[in-house]
Amino acid sequence: MQPSEMVMNPKQVFLSVLIFGVAGLLLFMYLQVWIEEQHAGRVEKKREQKVTSGWGPVNYLQPIPGIKHQVPPT
Repeated sequence: MQPSEMVMNPKQVFLSVLIFGVAGLLLFMYLQVWIEEQHAGRVEKKREQKVTSGWGPVNYLQPIPGIKHQVPPT
């Protein structure tokens, strides 16, 4: 077969580009959902670890209830 005989007509080019485009779009959508599920699973796992371990975020700027802050005399 000579290279000049292997020329694709425009209809074949259009269909191949369309098929590869649809396949790429489907693959992208699948990977996006998969990545979001993996990320949500990690966030949920971290929340469970915080709840079970007893360690959580601490706000150091908020005064602790029950402790009276004394102002030194000037």
